[in-house]
Amino acid sequence: MKKTQYLLFATLLLLATACGSDDEYSPSDNEDTERPSQVINVIASNITETSLELSWDAATDNVGVTGYKVFQDGLEINGNVSGTSYSVSELSAETNYTYYIIAFDAAGNQSQASNSIDAMTIEEPFGFRTNLSEMNLFTTTMADLEPASGVQLYELNTTLFTDYTTKQRLIKLPENGKLQYNGDDLLPSYPDETLIAKTFYYNIDDRDPSLGKKIIETRIFLKIDGIWEVGDYIWNESQTEATYTENGSEINISYIDTEGVTQDVEYLIPSKQDCFTCHNNNTITMPIGMKLRSMNFTPSYVGQNQLDFFISNGLLEGLASSNGIGTLADWTDTNLDINDRGRAYLDMNCAHCHNPNSASAGVSGMDLRLETPYPDTNIYQKRDGIQIRFGSTLEGYRMPVLGRTVVHEEAFTMLMEYLGQVTVP
Repeated sequence: MKKTQYLLFATLLLLATACGSDDEYSPSDNEDTERPSQVINVIASNITETSLELSWDAATDNVGVTGYKVFQDGLEINGNVSGTSYSVSELSAETNYTYYIIAFDAAGNQSQASNSIDAMTIEEPFGFRTNLSEMNLFTTTMADLEPASGVQLYELNTTLFTDYTTKQRLIKLPENGKLQYNGDDLLPSYPDETLIAKTFYYNIDDRDPSLGKKIIETRIFLKIDGIWEVGDYIWNESQTEATYTENGSEINISYIDTEGVTQDVEYLIPSKQDCFTCHNNNTITMPIGMKLRSMNFTPSYVGQNQLDFFISNGLLEGLASSNGIGTLADWTDTNLDINDRGRAYLDMNCAHCHNPNSASAGVSGMDLRLETPYPDTNIYQKRDGIQIRFGSTLEGYRMPVLGRTVVHEEAFTMLMEYLGQVTVP
């Protein structure tokens, strides 16, 4: 019995040897050529608003690592990097990205993915961008002029005249930033990184604004390190974008007014220097219109006093309520005293130049600020000149010099009534 078992075992051994004699041993793929080692120590450095530098330790391999693949947010952005670093560009500011690296060798074998790292690009410095869309003032469809999140609409009860344009006014405060009440009804204090924007447009037909509008420009004030900087964005024909400029220009505009009459306007776009001419106080560039007394009323966009709205929404501090703040008269309100209407219009449209602190101080001898007592304004003494120059369209002679090319007919009628009854101080 034992002999039989031995013979059977020997036979099986011979058969196994014979069956394997024609074939060579074939190891597994992993035994044939090892995969490159896993890439380690991936880091991101030199991070800017739009770029960063990736680097890592070299992988090893028995046939030699020939390159690396770089992945951003799960997608391969370069499949053949020869060294152990790679510069990534065209990124978005203040955005998080995830990266990992894979090594490969001459045989096409790939390593396991490296450790993943997250890298956040830095925020762009506060300032002007090439395109208005980059200023993040409006929602996706810019021509709708719908304010983006964090951008606040505001209105003035008496406005600056600019050749019958319609204007949208916006303010954007930095995170946790607030306007600060200064103890009077003039301009508040603004935190650094405040943005104030005013967009100028004409309705295609004033009788039916739903027919659309022609947007011309968006003027912007930025407060940077305590200094106001000005810039202007000119809208393209398709109304999809506006581009930054510091140069003045003139464009021809046609629109239909409320009487159904087609009006043609040679609209003047100001240069950066023109902006300084008007927005100048003791050689310092300043906003003009956003005085608290100009905002102390109930505007169209909210059913409460505008200052109270700003206070309750954390946009204005240092003031408990609108009570005690003066109000600039609405010059269009015929129920108001003509003196209040006339002074309000002159304050908003003329006082930025006609005051002792302006770039043209001393030229006219007038101080048309509302807070200036009437005897010190010289309105009575200059009433004839005001009438003549306000009714003129002659370039260089008309008043205001900048911002208009046509006569503001309704205001002219009101001012003639006002100037006709002013008395000797």
